[in-house]
Parts: sequence; structure tokens; C-alpha cells
Amino acid sequence: MRHASWFGDAESPLLGHVHLPADGRARGAVVLCPPLGKEHLDTYRGVKALAEQLVERGLAALRFDYEGTGDSAGDQDSPDAVAAWHRSVATAVATARASGVEHVTVAGLRAGALIAATALPGCGPVDAAVLWDPIVSGRALLREQRALYRLALGADDPDDPRVSIVGGVLAPEAADALGALRIDPCSLAGARTLLATRPVARETATVSALAAALDGDELSLDGHESFTTPSTLHPAIPTEHLTRIADWIAAAVASSTAREVRFPARERAVVATTGTGLPIHESVEYLGPKGMFALRTHGVGTEDADGPRPPAPTVLFFGTAYEHRLGPSRLWVELAREFAAHGISSVRFDRTGVGDTGTAHGSAPTPLYSDASDRDALDAVAALGIDPQDLAAIGLCSGAWYSSWAALRGAAHLTVLVNVILWCTHRRKSLRANLSPDAPDVPAAGAPAEPETVSLRARIKPWAQKYLPYPLWLLLGRLGVTQVPEVGLEALRRAGVSTTVVLSAEDHRWFLSQRGEEGLRRVRRRGFTGDILTSDVGDHTGRQRDGREFLRTAIISAVLARFGTSTTAPVADERVS
Repeated sequence: MRHASWFGDAESPLLGHVHLPADGRARGAVVLCPPLGKEHLDTYRGVKALAEQLVERGLAALRFDYEGTGDSAGDQDSPDAVAAWHRSVATAVATARASGVEHVTVAGLRAGALIAATALPGCGPVDAAVLWDPIVSGRALLREQRALYRLALGADDPDDPRVSIVGGVLAPEAADALGALRIDPCSLAGARTLLATRPVARETATVSALAAALDGDELSLDGHESFTTPSTLHPAIPTEHLTRIADWIAAAVASSTAREVRFPARERAVVATTGTGLPIHESVEYLGPKGMFALRTHGVGTEDADGPRPPAPTVLFFGTAYEHRLGPSRLWVELAREFAAHGISSVRFDRTGVGDTGTAHGSAPTPLYSDASDRDALDAVAALGIDPQDLAAIGLCSGAWYSSWAALRGAAHLTVLVNVILWCTHRRKSLRANLSPDAPDVPAAGAPAEPETVSLRARIKPWAQKYLPYPLWLLLGRLGVTQVPEVGLEALRRAGVSTTVVLSAEDHRWFLSQRGEEGLRRVRRRGFTGDILTSDVGDHTGRQRDGREFLRTAIISAVLARFGTSTTAPVADERVS
């Protein structure tokens, strides 16, 4: 059994996912503390797979998002974010303990191990702790994240003092507090410990000293990089490692009697308030015949005491690639709550095999651009029951393609395409094959790759972009050989879809290289009235901080221009907290 529930303080509720044996009885409970930033997204299904393995061994598991992260309430750039993370761990442990179990284990992955270990003194005694590929100090975490951020995403505007990590942003005060954290073996005294580390990390002086001080059990994590820092769109789930971790946790409670357990079952919560104190609610929903997991953010003023009013303007957020529903650096969550202050509802969901839809252990995600993913998109739209005139479809990259795909089928009359690079209206089989996930339990890092060769197509393309007569270039786009913006823009124009294209600096350069300006002039002459909004900052993923702020502003502008501000909602400059 598995269910999602809000839990903890009503002023700052956390979203958790509870996994239980089928009979509702468990020999213990495990609190799973996730990493931060991009690592949270990459490892999400793996942590879920561990929870599923624990249930197979008669244990309950609680996955959750810290305050200010994921789907939980709170702002990611709050000055007291680190204290809020610690409170979140304490709340999760208290919730597990209150469920009725006899034994409680805490397991933290990467930064989650650091947060959990430093939160334990405020949690009361626990039976066991798993430090899973731990980051031992906040100083090391910040040093690593800053280096990765600069290498992958570049520099931020120095006038904004916030500190960026890959997939998130911290207030300066929070960064200082994080930098002061360090795993103290004394905080784990009295608990069985499992230190699971990569071989390279185990050889460092810091981890060696921690291992010696703990004097507990150890597990070597060979090839773990393909899980926490994957080089592909679809991280490999390290099933063997998960099995050994689950076995270690279960072994200590093997002789314990299973008890009936009860966790919160709260499917609706106030996740934010407007500047004038009006509550913003979110609720758990399941969409379509497959029961796709979704969260609906209810627009302020769209419900009466007796229930919902007629359907309000609604935004449907499509996920990106194999990531779950949060959007780039949590942008979809933040936008959903911003829109709610203007009386606009929104829904963010996980397609089959991604995030919290379906199982993770022993299964692979549904491939991108597959027939099954197509059905998921249409099922999600149909489940909303919204008049297309009142629905906006928004997504980034693959999510942008699905936004336009749904709109072209009459599902939505407004689409906001963020950093879109696929402009074709049909997909070649080679594209689907290149983006398909690995088979279950097969590491992404396998045999050495063959030496790369430059294909004839790749050698010819630069010449064609520059010299091929445009009608022939357009023909290649219509055949799906290359991506020509006019193909998608013209299809949306003919379908009568109000379209806004939002491009970061990286994607604007690509748009120009694909002769997008030439195509745009042609569709303008035929009556295309959509907007192409561009920036001189930002990356394709939307994780560079200044580029993400541009995306936020552009998306809000496009949606409010279409739907305006509800007369029952706050004024247009309303903010949420």
C-alpha cells in the first residue's frame, strides 16, 4: 500500500509518501531523507525503489520533502532553511514513531545524510542510521556545488546575494548555516550504523575518520555515480545496493512482531498564503485510468464553502524528460502558488513510470515520446474536465513538445513553450530510441563506449543551415530530418492556439541556428500573433538562477495576459509566502 499525505505543522505542512505492507502491519519504520537540488530529482525513483524493497521485508517507509523543497510548503531561499530542514527530519521521525512501530531507522542520501545526522540530536533515540553516500560536511557540499554550478551554468548576477547550487538557491544566511554543518559521530551514539560509500570517497581522510569513529557496518558502492550524477537523462537505479541496504535494515528487526501502524492520511493542506493572508490550498489527486499522481493548487476564490465553483482557468504543467513534477529548480511549484494568488488553479503530474506514478523497483520509466506517454498526456487533460478555452499547457523541452502536442489536439487554447527544441509534429523512430531508458536494473555505465564518429548528416548540417534554400530546409523539417521552428509555429497558428515561446540565451541561439527568424517572419505574414520571448542569460535546463528568473517572469506574463486576474482573487501584484 502507498499513499501521499501532508503531515506536520499546519503552518508549514510537509508532503510525504507512505509505503506500507499490504496488511497494514510493520516490524519497523524507515524515514528516508533525500538529497538537495538536482540530486533530489536524479535519485527520486531510486529512493522510492528502496522504500518498495523495505515494504517487501515487512517494514514501513516514509519518503518526504523538507520544508522549502519539493512539494512541501515553504520557500527554498528562506534565511532559516537549514533549521527548517532539521525540523522536517524531526517531524518525519516523530510521525514514524507515532505510527505505532517499535523500531525507527533514519536513512539519508548524500546531503540527506548530512541533514539527518545533524538533526538526530533533536529527534530522540533511533534504532539505526544509514549514511548513504554521505556528504560529511556542509562546507564540502557548498564547495562541490559551487564548482559544479560555475562549470555547468556559469556565473550569476552579483547584485543578487543568494547562493546557487545545481537545482536550487539558498539565502546567504542559509548557506552560512549549511557550511557550518558536519556529521558528528557522537550524534549517532546508541544507534546501529551503516556507512555506504563510494570507494573513492572511502579513501579520503574525512570519510576514513568518520568510519573509524562510527565503528559500524560498511557497504561499498561501486558505480554509484550513474545513480547520483548520471550522464544520461535517466539515472540508473542501483538495485544491488538497495537490496543490501534494505537487508541490513530488516535484519535487525527480523525477530520483532509486526504491529498495526497508522500514518496521516491528509490529502489537502494550506501550503502558502497571499500577502493579504488568504490561504492557498493544494490537494492530492490521481488522474486518468492509470491513476497518475498529481497535485492541484487551487486558485484563491475558486471554491465556496459548499465546494468548488464552476471550473476556473487552469494551468497544466508537463514534466521534463524523466524528472518528476517539480519543474526546473522547483519552478513549477512556485509558479503554481503564484498563479493561485490570481485565482488561477494549476495541476502538475507524473506520467507513467516517473516520479510517484507506478512502481520504481524492477521497472523502467515509460520512454519519452512513446505511444504510452502520448496517452498519459491526453488522459491528464481529459481528467481535468476543463474547457480548452480555460486551459493553459506549459512545459520545458520535452514538456514543451507535449504542451504543443496536446494543444494541437484541441485540449488547450494557450500554450507556453519553454526552451523548446523539438518543432516537428511527428517523431522519427530514431529519436524515440535515443531517449529510451535502460532496461530495469541495468547500470547506465556499462561496457566502454565505441569511439565516436561524426555522421555524414552531422557534417552536412552546418552547410545546410547556412546555404540550403529555405523551402528545402523547411521540407527537411516537415519530414522530421531536422528541427525547423516554422513547422511547429505554423501548426499552432492553423489550430488557433495562443502561443508564447520562451527561450533562454542557449535556446535562442539554437532557434536562430535552425533559421527560426526566417520561419517566424513567414508565419507572421500568415497571421501568427504569438510571442517569442528571449533572454541573453540562462541555460536549456532552466537551472541557471538569472535565466530561471527570466523564465518565471515571462511565464507569469503570458498566463496573466490570457486569463487576467480574477475579481475574487487578490490584486495582480499579490505575492505568496
